[in-house]
Amino acid sequence: MAQRDANFWAELLFRRKTAFLETTGIVFGLVVLATLVWPPVYQSTAEILVQDNRAQLLVSPDIQTESPQNPAIVTNPVSEQDLNSEVELLTSLHLIRQAIAGLPVPPESAGHALLRDTLGLALQLPDNGYRLLHDSPELTPNDQWALKLADNLKADVIKRSDLVEVNFRSHDSRWAHEFLSRLIDQYQEYHAGLSHDPQAARFFDQQAKQLGARLAASEEKLRQFQVQTGITSLPDQKQALVNRLSDLQLQEAKTSAELASAQQEVAALEQELHATPQRIDKERRSVQNLALQQLKPEVMQLETQRADLLSRYQPTSRRITEIDAKLAAAHRILDHENHLEVQEASTDLNPVWVTVDQSLTQAKAGAASSKAGHDALATQVADMRQQLISMVNNGVEIERLERQVATDKEAYLSYERKGEEARAAQGLNTNKILNISLAQAPTQPLTPVLPIIWLNFLAGAVLALAAGIGAAYWEERSDPRLYSTAAVEEAGGVSTIAVLRNEA
Repeated sequence: MAQRDANFWAELLFRRKTAFLETTGIVFGLVVLATLVWPPVYQSTAEILVQDNRAQLLVSPDIQTESPQNPAIVTNPVSEQDLNSEVELLTSLHLIRQAIAGLPVPPESAGHALLRDTLGLALQLPDNGYRLLHDSPELTPNDQWALKLADNLKADVIKRSDLVEVNFRSHDSRWAHEFLSRLIDQYQEYHAGLSHDPQAARFFDQQAKQLGARLAASEEKLRQFQVQTGITSLPDQKQALVNRLSDLQLQEAKTSAELASAQQEVAALEQELHATPQRIDKERRSVQNLALQQLKPEVMQLETQRADLLSRYQPTSRRITEIDAKLAAAHRILDHENHLEVQEASTDLNPVWVTVDQSLTQAKAGAASSKAGHDALATQVADMRQQLISMVNNGVEIERLERQVATDKEAYLSYERKGEEARAAQGLNTNKILNISLAQAPTQPLTPVLPIIWLNFLAGAVLALAAGIGAAYWEERSDPRLYSTAAVEEAGGVSTIAVLRNEA
């Protein structure tokens, strides 16, 4: 069957060789003519390297030494959004208009210009009719030129890289190179304008001055409060005060124990002193009662006088009565003092009592001293506690002032750094040091990228063969006569036994 098919096509082409050759020649000729007439297209190419930032070009004062933990240059990967943003900027109409400002139109041959104008007019007829229908604004020649250039300008991100490849095609190689160079220059200038505002440095300087004045006022307020309270280093002074208070509390507890011990000792000595006699007997002896010795002669004399008076007076006389009263009184005294001897004793201070008394005196003095020391320490502890409370209260205010100073300082340094960054950015922009750099300058194309003659001829040959075969087959199908066994079998439904040629 495959052999029959091959024979069929071979016979078909042989029988219809005229149609096959004419169609093949016409199609291939048209392809060759179009290839030769088609003006050459040159492509200028440039590459842009996109970086995350340009900070590595600056020397930071915070970087002292380079280490794995603190590298001197920090590189961050470029995001896909950054690369796409650069692609959109490179192909924007704004940059194209700036690039073609003052640039002459590339020269073209008369035939090329006529062909272009004819095709352009035919293609623009629907657009022009639509604009007339809706009263849309008409495009200026410069806008039409910019749109045409935008169709020939391409920017693509090279895979797995931070490079953006920019291609521009034109029929004039020198003009393509010049236009792409101007576009890259405008792109860098535009990028510099985007990354820096000329008013930024002035704004940051003004803000830094205001914040510097506020920082100075906060620092002065903190200094005055520290001078007023005497607190220069709150943590150190607070810790020293706590340590001093702890020492005083320990001393107070110790003196309290000593005072309690002294008071107990005084109480014990007082009890012992009361139980100990102050004086003890030293010597005891018996002596004669001198009062009785003087009274007895007087009694004898009174009795003699009474006896003498009885001889002359009555017992009831006054004088006898007086002598009897004196004698009765003397006898009462003698009866009361019915002792011939009296006991005479001598005493002395008890040495034990003296020792206890001296110990008591010393104990009272020690207790008084301990109490005075305890009271002094209690006063000092109370003063220290009051100082600690005052320091804590003042510390809250100092911490608030310090936070205010830290906040003002951070804000001031932030604007100061922003001002320095703005000035550095202005210098970098002036020297065109951006986060994008020209990795490859626009190339001067030497050979055209289109048309590719061998590819066009090859495609034309394949197309011509296909068209010739199609024309031969169509002619075969249009002819009602039967020329092949396959046609006989298809028309009659019977197999062909033999074929008789005309020569037979």
